[in-house]
Amino acid sequence: MTEKVEKSSFFDKMSEKVGAVLIPIGEKLQSNNVVGAIATTMQATMPLLIIGSFAVMILCIDIGPWQTWINDVPGLVGLLGKVNALTSGAYALWVVMTLSYFYGNRIGLKQNLVTIPITTGVFFILSPLVDGNIAASAVGTSNLITALLVGILVPACVKFLIDHNVRIKMPNSVPRFVEESFAALIPAIIICILAGVIDGVFASTSYGSFAGFVYGMIQIPLSKIGLSYGGYMLIICLAAAIMWPGLHSTTVEGVMNPLIIAAGAENLAAYQANLPIPNIIEFEFNMICCPGGRSCLLIPCLLGLIMCKSKQIKQVSKVGLVPALFGIGEPILFGFPCMFNPLMIIPMVLSTAWCITCWYVAISVGLVGRFTGVVLPWTTPPILNSVLSSTTPVAAVICHIVMLLVCALIWLPFVKAYDKQLVDKEAAAEVAK
Repeated sequence: MTEKVEKSSFFDKMSEKVGAVLIPIGEKLQSNNVVGAIATTMQATMPLLIIGSFAVMILCIDIGPWQTWINDVPGLVGLLGKVNALTSGAYALWVVMTLSYFYGNRIGLKQNLVTIPITTGVFFILSPLVDGNIAASAVGTSNLITALLVGILVPACVKFLIDHNVRIKMPNSVPRFVEESFAALIPAIIICILAGVIDGVFASTSYGSFAGFVYGMIQIPLSKIGLSYGGYMLIICLAAAIMWPGLHSTTVEGVMNPLIIAAGAENLAAYQANLPIPNIIEFEFNMICCPGGRSCLLIPCLLGLIMCKSKQIKQVSKVGLVPALFGIGEPILFGFPCMFNPLMIIPMVLSTAWCITCWYVAISVGLVGRFTGVVLPWTTPPILNSVLSSTTPVAAVICHIVMLLVCALIWLPFVKAYDKQLVDKEAAAEVAK
């Protein structure tokens, strides 16, 4: 009896220590307006990426007579190219507009809607021109960091100026929308002039525009760090760990989304042009490395069904299986539970690290081809997502199976130990009855 009390005490102390580190980090990130607005924007614009990716996938599949069929349908090739160009191909444009709205909401900007066209105008002012027209690259993912900067800074500046009475005040009889438009007019003039001056300064440099400067000095270096094995591993393992106290992984990994989306777009453009694919880590790599959601929560669910004797684990695993197969791990996180369970923090992080390492090494040494950049719905089940997104589907399936099997071996001793605890408790409860 004493031994059980001591074990329980040890686990409780461990939970308190881990929670004391992780909870404040997660709470700070969750409450941050910039991080929250960017994460929401990425989720809201995801359907456009998926639509554009599927257009390219249909266009580029080269199996049997498929290309003959595609080319025989009048106008289909042009239509698919147009769909891609105006959805995922114009992703930075949709991001800057959406982010302006969500960030304005979070900071309490009353003139939120009228600020969207102002933000978009500033974005275009700061972007490169080709023969006097907006360059196609200006609205694509190569301009994504500029879109994020503008989408945050313009609403913040509009609110600052209006709060300091740099505005036109209208009589109370004027309709509200008209009043808000005029309230934002002077801030819009000031911000657009300032944007023009900034871009004019950069136009006289080798960067050609402010957006060119951001791409060369910020986006490329950020990508090299964030999409490196070490940088990506650090962020994603922290995202897995942050789920242990019940916080959502997007509070941490949301900062990676612009980078992996841009990397995926680069891969897709190269795949479409039949060029060497540049990036190992991109959107589908990120999705494949988290079976059942971040922390690989499909694995304890499957082990619970197959290997465990506890009634609680078996029941939760039955309920959580279908959601976990489609990337929704919350029933396992909260029901198993993995949350605040000292036995689960280690496999949550360790299995995540293994999945990243497995795919990164396999692709780096050429055992598996790089991902095409196609963006699949995040609910696409494991193995199917690797079949649809890899340039070498058969090798990808083998790698995926190996990844899942080793994941199971990592989770197994921890799940079995927890199962024994619950079986003992359930037996004691039966005796007490």
